[in-house]
Amino acid sequence: MAGSPLDQNAVFVHDNSVPPVHTSLFALFSLKGKTAIVTGGGAGIGLAVAQGLAEAGADIALFYNTNEKAPERAAEIEKKYGVKAKAYQADLRDQKKAEATINEAVKDFGRLDVFIANAGIPWTQGATVDGPIQHYLDVVQTDLDATWYCARAAAAHWRRQKEEGTDVNGNKLENFTYGSFVATASMSGHIVNIPQLQAPYNAAKAGVRHLGKHICSVFCSTRLSFSADSQHSQVPCR
Repeated sequence: MAGSPLDQNAVFVHDNSVPPVHTSLFALFSLKGKTAIVTGGGAGIGLAVAQGLAEAGADIALFYNTNEKAPERAAEIEKKYGVKAKAYQADLRDQKKAEATINEAVKDFGRLDVFIANAGIPWTQGATVDGPIQHYLDVVQTDLDATWYCARAAAAHWRRQKEEGTDVNGNKLENFTYGSFVATASMSGHIVNIPQLQAPYNAAKAGVRHLGKHICSVFCSTRLSFSADSQHSQVPCR
């Protein structure tokens, strides 16, 4: 990123980025020396993504809330792929806890390059009219609010890394062009999938999708991606 993607009139500026230079095809996919945080990384989609990033060479910070197997999964990743991996417990619905845990992980690893906001929970209480208010809050806060908290905290590190060109220890930051933020959404975020009774979940995932489409104009020193089941798109910040 050469500068702000918006001019003084809030109009997008084009030709404002410099593509990375690689000498081989495999280098295009290498994440060696970079750090990725994966929320909900102890099982399922999050664990599979963490394993893929580690296979590409990235050091991995696994975030979990209740899955006590996450530290064991991190140890397995470290052993199998020869990268650094560590698990962090955090209730990401708490903004201060989310930010503090991200800061802790970045301090431990020295830098942040990729953030996978994958943590989420389903709606399980049937018809909305009968659903407990607390369950609604748990779903929306976990699936949508926590995604925003994580994006905000991650972007602060990417902005500093871009502006200062150093890791958290003051060392020159090698091979950093931009940060990548990926949020796991759902097909339920863009269709009314009757007969599933999960309106709060659908609304939260729709929010994640829309957040992904718009957030890049706010966090101008990042590149943002969002995924939704089999769909995936990437929004470059120009």
